[in-house]
This record gives sequence, structure tokens and C-alpha cells, in this order.
Amino acid sequence: MKYKRKAKDSVFTNLFGRKKYALQLFKVLHPEEKDATEDDIEIITIENVMTDGIYNDLGLMFRSRLILLVEAQSTWNGNMAARSLLYLSETYKRYLEKNKISLFTSSTVELPVPEVYVIFTGEKSNHPERIKLNDHFPDGTVSPLQLNVKMIYDSKEGDIIYQYINFCKVFDEMRKKYPESIVLAVKDTFRICLNKKLLSEFLKEHETELNDIMYDFLYNEEYWRKLMLRDERKKAREEGLAEGLAEGAR
Repeated sequence: MKYKRKAKDSVFTNLFGRKKYALQLFKVLHPEEKDATEDDIEIITIENVMTDGIYNDLGLMFRSRLILLVEAQSTWNGNMAARSLLYLSETYKRYLEKNKISLFTSSTVELPVPEVYVIFTGEKSNHPERIKLNDHFPDGTVSPLQLNVKMIYDSKEGDIIYQYINFCKVFDEMRKKYPESIVLAVKDTFRICLNKKLLSEFLKEHETELNDIMYDFLYNEEYWRKLMLRDERKKAREEGLAEGLAEGAR
């Protein structure tokens, strides 16, 4: 059993794991639902606290008829459609178990309609508007299994998605500005975001908690970066040794 690299939640899951902000997110994605309230939203995020099993960043159920699975990414990952398929499968499994619904009956079971999104906080570059499950299959293959992930790179100024994306960009800028000082990077992130009204209410309410999360993220990132560098060097040495032995044998 492997332990997770980050046992603590990210800022994303901490923010949208609260119904107040989850509702704001939902209304950005579905502006037509003007009368939606916190009571209409159920958090159904798949959580694995200690192990590297299946877990996603955010899952929402709206009035038992709509499932939204939302991921946050800062670096490009072309496998989000395949990953989302696993998230959706596990989410439906839990939905059926919770509602005591059997699939072994003659009548057709009605399932909530799924929507899958990725909020991308890195540079858009030439990345697509959607990632498709069909992209994972060999070229020319027509698969009956379809799943599209909508990519979100920006949003209307002032809404909760816009605030989150720009909060992340400020954080990234401060990490580059203060590579040797985690404290200054986090401190300036808070100061700038409060001035720009980026998640300002949330930051004021949970400053101590978010400080811990951001420090933990930076410490873990540095730790795993060093481990990856060590593994790459080890692999290079092993490949060089194997090449030398092969040359000697020849």
C-alpha cells in the first residue's frame, strides 16, 4: 500500500469542498439555474485519505439529476478523459449503492447526467477545448464508448473560476520570485490576492489553514522533485553501465 504524496487537501478541494463556493462554481457552469441554492448541491467527491486509490478533486450532484466532476490541473495531462472515466464509474457505483438501486432488474435504471470539466491554471498554448476518450484509441477506431472533458482556461472576470485561476497564477509567480523562501512566497500571494480581490473572503476566513496547505504543497513538491531527479540520475548510470558491459562483450 502506497501513501499519498499529499495527505492534506489542495486549495482547490478545500475551496470547493464548501457548499458556499461549490454553488458559485455550479452557477458559473450553469448560469441558467438562477434559483439554485446550497440545498440543491451535494458534495460527492471521491476521497482516499491515505492511499493512492481512485480519488478526484471535486464531485457535485445537483438535485439528483446531474453529476459534475471537476479536476484542477496546473500542468498538461492528456489522460484526463481516461481518468475521468474511472472517476465516473466509481461515482455511479457509489450512487447506486447509496440509493440501493440494483442493475439486475428488468426495468431500465435512470442515472444522473454526467458533465466533466478540467480547470487548467497553466498556459493555454495550443491545448484543445476538449479532451476526448476516443483520443486514447488507435487512429481510425470508432468506439461506442464516448466521454468528452471540457477544458476551462479562463472565465468571466470576477466569478469564482476566474478568481481561482488567477489566485494560482499569482502563487506560481511568487514561487518563482522567492525560490528560496516559502514563507515570502505564501505571504506575498495572500497580500496580492487580497488586494486584487481574488478569493479574498475565503482567504480571510481560512488564512491559517491555507497557509498550512500551501507550505505543505511547496515542501512536498521540492521533496518529490529531488526524488525524481535522483531516480533519473540512477537510471542514467544504470543505462551507461549496461551499455559499457555490452560494448565490452562485443
